[in-house]
Amino acid sequence: MAGPEQPGKRIDYTRPTGPPPAPGSPAVPPPGAAPGTPGAPADGPLSRCGVAYTTYAITVVVLVIAILVVVFVVKNDARVSIWLFGSMQRMSVAAALAASAAAGLVIGLLIGVIPQIRLRRELRQLRKAARGR
Repeated sequence: MAGPEQPGKRIDYTRPTGPPPAPGSPAVPPPGAAPGTPGAPADGPLSRCGVAYTTYAITVVVLVIAILVVVFVVKNDARVSIWLFGSMQRMSVAAALAASAAAGLVIGLLIGVIPQIRLRRELRQLRKAARGR
């Protein structure tokens, strides 16, 4: 199994993490067994692997907000004068809203990339250190 000190390796989640059970002891604790009793897990309930439900909930909320923004943009199609960096432009409210939403998306993505750059640099240094051993 790989540990955090080996960033290039993959962790095998199918292998048991603890010692094998003693002969004669039940492999699965009896229902309702309290932690600390024979046959019960010492660390509490087993942790799940996979995507958390909050990830799905956040994805649904983001999709609903995106749909609401699209509906709002489509419904507001009147033409108005808009100040655009020192000049007055006559355009539809829908175009202005869509442009501002796209600009916000790009800015948000750029801000999200900043931590990734630092993490990739640290990962590169760890890999170089691991190769040098």
